[in-house]
Amino acid sequence: MRVGFQGEAGAYSEEALFALFPAAAAWGFRTFEQTFDALLSGEIEAAVLPVENTLGGIVQEVNDLLWDRKGLKLTGEYIHPIRHHLLGRRNDVPQRVISHPQALAQVRRFLEARGLAAVPFYDTAGAARQVAERPEAGTAAVASARAGRRYGLDVLAASIQDSDSNRTRFVVGERGRPERPAAGRPGWKTSLCFAAAHQPGSLFRALECFSARQVNLARLESRPLLGKPFEYLFFLDFQIGDPDQAEAALSALESRAAEVRLFGTFGPLSGGLDGGEQLGQ
Repeated sequence: MRVGFQGEAGAYSEEALFALFPAAAAWGFRTFEQTFDALLSGEIEAAVLPVENTLGGIVQEVNDLLWDRKGLKLTGEYIHPIRHHLLGRRNDVPQRVISHPQALAQVRRFLEARGLAAVPFYDTAGAARQVAERPEAGTAAVASARAGRRYGLDVLAASIQDSDSNRTRFVVGERGRPERPAAGRPGWKTSLCFAAAHQPGSLFRALECFSARQVNLARLESRPLLGKPFEYLFFLDFQIGDPDQAEAALSALESRAAEVRLFGTFGPLSGGLDGGEQLGQ
């Protein structure tokens, strides 16, 4: 099974991928946009995508692409622990640290306490590879222990994340039509995005669809609507208790919102999935 992720070998997304699909052929892409395009074209059969971190918040680009790219469905979610390490050469004293902006945000206190300059890079594992293959005095990387081993770097400091509760929520995307809440089970989630009607009280009326049916929201984020200044999209996940009530809430939202785009209905995934197992089932 061909499964894609954003980043280079050793990235946290690759760790999550192999936790879910130990026997998969992992395909890394430099950008999230390339990962989505590969999934839509059939170059890969699934993709493991980070959508939210307990310290850094939402991964905005992934959420935006879920809205922009039609023809995909989310089929499961997986919570992956994140342990950041400072990687470099033992005989070098770091002055600046390169890594993905999300990773740098998650180790901000460590860097500030030591006066280390944070330099954004496109990927954590790519940063480790850069330090290994193009060494520059005073430059280290923040990445996983897996990346350090792969690229032959020393661990200068271990577990430097600002909190040991650091976790990233990944979702699995595939091609196809998203499942509606009626197909879900208690404990699952439905993920979607909607544009509220641009009039007073429209957001209240949209959210009332859920509160009136005792449907609990697990996430609500707003993002600017491209091409419409000061109008917003709302990314929303809700929990399924009673599938019928959850379905009724979604139907009500579809009748009140200007536009609703369903991403999928899915359950939690555990590590060790066989590539042939049905996701979200």
